[in-house]
Amino acid sequence: MRTKLFALLVLVSIVLAACAPAATQVAVEPQTIKETVVVKETQLVEQEVLITPTPGPNPMAVIDGVEDGAEITVWTFWLSPTFDAYIADVIAKFQEAYPGVTVNWEDHQATFQDDLRNSFAAGNAPDVINLSISEGWVTDFASQGNLLALDDLVPQEVIDTYFPNLWDQQLVDGKHYMFPYYQGIIVDLVNKQILDQAGLKVEDFPKTIDGLPAFCKTIVEKTDTLCDIRLTVTDLLAQMVYEGGVDILSEDGKTFTFDSPEAVEWLQMYADMVKDGSVDQTVLITTDDRVGLDLFTSGQAAFYNTGPNLIREVRANNPALYGYLDVVNAPVGKSGVVGKGLMAMSVNANTQYPKASVALAQFFTSAYSNLELAKLAAVYPSTPASYDDPFFAAAPVAIEDSAKPRAKDAVAALADIVPTVPSKAEVNEIVLQEIQKALFEGKDPQQALTDAVTAANELIK
Repeated sequence: MRTKLFALLVLVSIVLAACAPAATQVAVEPQTIKETVVVKETQLVEQEVLITPTPGPNPMAVIDGVEDGAEITVWTFWLSPTFDAYIADVIAKFQEAYPGVTVNWEDHQATFQDDLRNSFAAGNAPDVINLSISEGWVTDFASQGNLLALDDLVPQEVIDTYFPNLWDQQLVDGKHYMFPYYQGIIVDLVNKQILDQAGLKVEDFPKTIDGLPAFCKTIVEKTDTLCDIRLTVTDLLAQMVYEGGVDILSEDGKTFTFDSPEAVEWLQMYADMVKDGSVDQTVLITTDDRVGLDLFTSGQAAFYNTGPNLIREVRANNPALYGYLDVVNAPVGKSGVVGKGLMAMSVNANTQYPKASVALAQFFTSAYSNLELAKLAAVYPSTPASYDDPFFAAAPVAIEDSAKPRAKDAVAALADIVPTVPSKAEVNEIVLQEIQKALFEGKDPQQALTDAVTAANELIK
């Protein structure tokens, strides 16, 4: 009985202990549970990626609408072989600017005019043509309908890259037919050795055209050396205007007037020089500038009127003469203007690819092409921007560079003061025939010019 009572008491105590309040429980320290968490990381890697941008337009391509696949031919005048590398460079850069165009190049020399006339007659003339401004070739071929008018094809911003006086030369009926190319400053090359023999100095060289007769007479009398003076036989009316101050047309442009007292005085001067035997007649009337240049280069002439660019030929062909060489300003005629431009690029009126041909003519005459040629020879750009190059700031060393410091102003002063001549080629041929009669057959200069005016006026009635 006691045993059961004890067991019951123990059980009751266990139950009471289990039901005691929580405050009486033993405190438990918090634990940190470590878990493995998978985190995905993005790794940044730097690497070079070559991106080829879409090429923009070539800045040298300034003519729009050039025909893709065009194949054109360009003729140059007396530029090969001296400037072969230059021409190749210009053509290569042109084809970079206009990659769809193929260019063929030919250089023609002494027979250039005949070759060109024959090619026009045969219908296979070149697309782009290097023509002489000074010889009047641009107006000659344009007036015959052989050249392409540029006015509607060339943007104003391109026109503005040229000296205005040069762009506006050789107009025919108010239209433009040429891009002005390299220019020449008209000078006279002087052989100081012959002048010394004649008792003359370089400073004695005439400043005006009317001083040439007495100067030449002294030379021939003292040295038995003829003067090499050449008339511009392909543009005699222009020479009358510049040298004689002659008005060759009436104000309305409908009547020729080159038999005036001024014209007679101009022609009489040359007739007198032929009569007194002071000029070389083979040089006086020739279409080939090289005839007189070759005589001067060989030491057989006291002076020759040309451009400083041809001094390189004197130096190459007769180094001994180079030491006696000097350069003087060309004599000025009664017009007060030394002359017009030198060379141009024109386009065949019947080209199959007018835009591509215009683009090539412009490219040859661009500031870049003009400057590169000026670095190789004593010629001068028709583009004002070319003169900003350090090349023109450098002091001249060689004789052929002596005109470089004044080149920009001189080129900017070149002017075409000759009015548009109707039926120019035919009229010039009439004038040439009559002038030759006055020079070599004793015909009175007044009568010769009056006969020429009468015949010329018949052409334009």
